[in-house]
Amino acid sequence: MVTAKHESPIQIIRDAPEVVVQLLRTGFGVDVPDEVTIRSTSEACTQLAPTAYVADNVVEICEAASPEPTIGVVAETQLAKDPAKRGTWPVYLTTLHARVKCPCYLLVICPVRSVAEWARKPIRIGHPGFTLTPYVVGPGMEPLVTSTDEAAQAPELTVLATLANVMPADKASLEITYAALATIENKDEKTGRLYTDMVMAVLSKAAQSILEEYVTTGTADYEFKSEPFLRTRAEGRAEGEAESLLLVLDGRGLVVSDAARERIMACRDESVLRAWLRRAGTIGSTDELFR
Repeated sequence: MVTAKHESPIQIIRDAPEVVVQLLRTGFGVDVPDEVTIRSTSEACTQLAPTAYVADNVVEICEAASPEPTIGVVAETQLAKDPAKRGTWPVYLTTLHARVKCPCYLLVICPVRSVAEWARKPIRIGHPGFTLTPYVVGPGMEPLVTSTDEAAQAPELTVLATLANVMPADKASLEITYAALATIENKDEKTGRLYTDMVMAVLSKAAQSILEEYVTTGTADYEFKSEPFLRTRAEGRAEGEAESLLLVLDGRGLVVSDAARERIMACRDESVLRAWLRRAGTIGSTDELFR
């Protein structure tokens, strides 16, 4: 089943295929020319046999203004060990090579350490010298971005590294991630919201709290410019507080009228909601909540 966790890294590559060049250079030392045109192409790896092979994403890199690719890249997200992939990955790569007739690479994004270690193992086809060792983006590789300034220069790469667990979810790394998200959001609010939600979805509760604090307060060098974006975040937290309050009232067996429920859910003042939440543990009726 395809999930948001699976699709998020691939969505970044579709949105900003130049991140593939950054990965090849920074993560794996591949020599890519400076002047290139980069494009996402069909994910279909078709052949005459009835079985259809479809990769998560395919990127072609063309030198300068040439329409012909000089590098082809298959990008895959892998969340669990799947022995069948060790058979299909070579098919993806050789089929792409037959189509573009240039060097081709396989990038596999693996956020789980055990899966990353499994994916890094060479795939031996049997023919002498015909061995495929995937380029794996995930735990165990060297950091791709090490400062907030680098994050601002390569924000999509930073977000991808966060989703792939290349960077630990500690305060220093989350500040780097925040700088990338702020840079993206200040260029395009919609994309900033999407990528922030992608990152939030993979973080622990503790890491979410750290990142949310950065989003709310900013840092010395980076901050979210969009007030609607910040207001949406605040409204989301307030809605969570309101839902928690209703759960407490329900758990205590107190009757909540439609009017009271509407008032609670409409409140966007977090300090008021927290005061109601504290009061909810001792009141005898919902009416006492608002006194």
